[in-house]
Amino acid sequence: MKILFGGTFDPIHNGHIALARYISQQFNHHVSLLPLNGVPNYKKPPLASLTQRLAMLQLIANQYPEQIEIDYSEAGLTEYSPTVYTLQRLRQKYGNEMPFYFIIGGDSLVTLDIWDEWQKLFGLTNFIVAARPNYPLNKMSAELQQEVMPRITENTQQRTANGRIIMTHFEPIELSSTMIRAHVARQTSIAGMVDGKIQEYINEQQLYR
Repeated sequence: MKILFGGTFDPIHNGHIALARYISQQFNHHVSLLPLNGVPNYKKPPLASLTQRLAMLQLIANQYPEQIEIDYSEAGLTEYSPTVYTLQRLRQKYGNEMPFYFIIGGDSLVTLDIWDEWQKLFGLTNFIVAARPNYPLNKMSAELQQEVMPRITENTQQRTANGRIIMTHFEPIELSSTMIRAHVARQTSIAGMVDGKIQEYINEQQLYR
């Protein structure tokens, strides 16, 4: 089984960590942090280098070795890779029988049909949706709703290779990497937003100033 949590992690913050640990507990398995080496053209590129972001992830993985690990699949890429291509590469590596799970938020679920080749995703992975209880799913398009609704379950114990959407009730911490970078740039405290070791690393590397 492989549980993937993708993101730029620029920087990783306490909301990311809380979600990864929660999913690890729910599924009794490591969560693999998958740092992206690029972003779509409509997004700003990360301010920290991949090396720096990996170093921050390693600091967290070292603290929670039973719950969090790092997947380096994207580390060798020089440009943005859509999720569907990343999953196809991982399937080539691990085979088609291994259960794959990809963590997303409720906001990503209801806009999944803007992802590249989104229909192929269900043949490559299951989705774990971390959303507040009673998250409004009626925001999605009719086409997406038709694809998504039959796949939804709350069963975290059934293991299938792909195709299911597991809803987990997670109350997200209202944090974002953008918010943290802004605090650092203004030289205001980020205590409580990031792990202490991450705060030390940001200061040592003089990131986001």
